[in-house]
Order: sequence, then structure tokens, then C-alpha cells
Amino acid sequence: MSRYSVFSLEGGGGNSMEVNNIMIKKAILIVFLIVLTGALIITSGCSEDIDGEAKNEMINAETSNQDIMTPSSLGGISLGDSLQTVVDVLGNNYTESTESDNAEYIGEDMTVWSYESGIVVSFGKTSGKVLRITSTSTDLKTNLGIKVGDAAKTVFETYKPLYEEAVSRHSDEMLTGWFLMEDGAVMIFDFDKSDGAVVNSNVTPDSSVEKIILAYWKHFD
Repeated sequence: MSRYSVFSLEGGGGNSMEVNNIMIKKAILIVFLIVLTGALIITSGCSEDIDGEAKNEMINAETSNQDIMTPSSLGGISLGDSLQTVVDVLGNNYTESTESDNAEYIGEDMTVWSYESGIVVSFGKTSGKVLRITSTSTDLKTNLGIKVGDAAKTVFETYKPLYEEAVSRHSDEMLTGWFLMEDGAVMIFDFDKSDGAVVNSNVTPDSSVEKIILAYWKHFD
């Protein structure tokens, strides 16, 4: 009996050790799973943050590209627009005059519509298309949001990263505030309209835009 008792005690101890080992293994496995789950959650969160940042960057890039691809406009009007488009956007409360192309820079005489809002739109008499737009209004913006009254610093920060400044055909001098746009257009920011010239000089970061012109670069000598 004592012999069987000895074997009985040894058998019980073995089972107990096996049970303990299994429990330890289970505990280790549970801890491992908890740690793994936490790591996956953290990784997922980081991934979402990265994806979110990447998505925002893509949206910003697309917005910037759209700004470049969108035809340049002033007061909601673009070069090449029809008379009806101008009426649809600005209305028909204008005074009409005629401008002769004596210097033959344009290739046709122009009909000029002057609005009380401070915008002047010039059409080709033959083509019937917008050839030049001029604004002296603080309420009328370019398609990039610049208007009369804005500082030169704001203008340059907005346009220089996207467009080149024009160079004089006569002196190879940089024309400050003249930006070459798409489709042969030029956007001109005049910082001193009182001098009667659209070529700027002595422009400082605080200089204010006094007049904006959107026209075709080829029409300037």
C-alpha cells in the first residue's frame, strides 16, 4: 500500500506541475496577445494619422494645381469671354466708349464698357471677345484673391511661386508686378497709377496695389 501511495503522490505532483506550466503558458500567451493588440491599435492610429496628413497634402496640391489650371480672371471675367458672359457676371449698368487701335498693337479697335464698380472691360470690335480688363476697385479680386489695396508683399507671395515676372522686350529689365499667365495673358499690378505708366519703380513690401490689369502680353510693345 505504501508503494502504491508513493506512486500516487508522484503522479499528483506531475499533474500539478503540468497544470502550472499550462497556466503559465496561457498567461504568457494572453500577455503577448494583449501587447500585440495594443501595438496593432497604435500602429493603426499612426497609419490613420499618416494617411490623414497625406490626404491633406494631396488636397492642398490639387487645390494649387486647380489654381494654376483655372483661367486667370479679374472681377470674375477672363480674357476671351463673350459680351454675354460679361453681362451675366457684371450686369448691363455700364457706359460705352470706343478705343481705336492707332498703334496697331491689338489688331482691331475696341469697344469699352466702364462700370461704376471700378472695372473696365475692353472687347475687340471684330472678335467680340474680351481683350483687356482693368480694375481700380477694392471689391474686385483676381482668381487668386488679390485686389486693389493689397500690399506688394501679399501679391508677390501669392504670384511669384506660380508665375514668372515678365521681362521688357526693349531693355531685358524685369517688369516688377507683371506676371506671365497661361494662354499668353499677363496680370499687371500697378502700384502707382498717378504716374500714368504701368511700369513700376521703387516698389516696397508695403506698397499698395492701385490698379490691376489683365491683358494679352503680345499686345504690349
